[in-house]
Amino acid sequence: MTTEGSYFSSFLSLFVLLLLHLGCFFFSYSSSDDPPPPIKRRKISPFFPTLPVPSDPRTKKSLSIRSYLSRLLSFRKPNTENQEQHRRSPIELISLSPDGRADGQARLYAADHHSLSYRDEIYPCPECGEVLSKPQLLDLHHAAKHSFSELRDADSGYNIVRIIFRSGWIGESSLVVRRILKIHNTARTLARYEEYRDAVRSRAGRYAARNGGGGDGRCIADGNERLRFYCTTILCSREAERRGGAAPAGACGSPYCCACAIVRHGFAGKHADLDGIATYSTSWGAHASLPEDLEREFAFLGARRAMLVCRVVAGRVAHGHGEAAEEEEKGAGFDSVVPNGGGGAVGEDELLVYSPRAVLPCFVVIYTA
Repeated sequence: MTTEGSYFSSFLSLFVLLLLHLGCFFFSYSSSDDPPPPIKRRKISPFFPTLPVPSDPRTKKSLSIRSYLSRLLSFRKPNTENQEQHRRSPIELISLSPDGRADGQARLYAADHHSLSYRDEIYPCPECGEVLSKPQLLDLHHAAKHSFSELRDADSGYNIVRIIFRSGWIGESSLVVRRILKIHNTARTLARYEEYRDAVRSRAGRYAARNGGGGDGRCIADGNERLRFYCTTILCSREAERRGGAAPAGACGSPYCCACAIVRHGFAGKHADLDGIATYSTSWGAHASLPEDLEREFAFLGARRAMLVCRVVAGRVAHGHGEAAEEEEKGAGFDSVVPNGGGGAVGEDELLVYSPRAVLPCFVVIYTA
């Protein structure tokens, strides 16, 4: 009986061990059927150092007989997608991530850097603050919107210009001053005028040094600057009067408005280079220089006479073309010429300058006579 009891106890212990092994197989199989928990991706920023990604402890299980037999008997296809996700490096995750903040920030930095390189190439208008990209556009903007300002009766400048304009007029009873406009020249126009005056002064100084100190002292001092008159026509002022409004603040773009064309572009052209720019010492002389036929020809457009009060750098003045030719042979250059007039008020006070930079218009007097 004792032997049978020992056999039975050994058999029972073997049976219990077998059940334990079978239980291990079943539990490992059921645990392998459960889907793996989702992998939480961390957002990686290119501005911070990357942290080590914690690996799944299930991938570090040691190989044993149970795991080998469970994989062999389960006949399941391994999950390659999870393995690929674990094998990807942080750089690949950044490139494959749909979040494009890094690329967007790079673009913003590049755009800001690009704008900083061109920040010095903008030209704001000092009057209204409008920003322009080129100095030529700034000059056109200034001429079209800020070139004129009307002087009123209460202004001291109005009375001074009016007295100067009427002082040299013959037959004052027929003269009616409609408006007086002050011209606001651009900084480039003023700079060109000052450069030309400095060049005239330096030439006069060199000429005086070559001739033992003899020369025109006024020409050396200020370039022999004079106040002269130039008569032309204007259109936009009468249109403003018809509407009942104030004088225009800028020069119009009409090709028939000569006064606005001079304010916009100066006296440049073939007429200035070949025939010279004729200015006069009195308003009457400038008025008589403009033919009445020209005024009647453009009467249907509403043209009206306008007198430009200008600063003129006369420099060294030659009286007559013959004297200029003789002095030119001796090596003395002249900056302006007083032509040989045939008598009368028109020819006596005429002065010809051949550089557009020598004339700077300052006021526009709109009048009828």
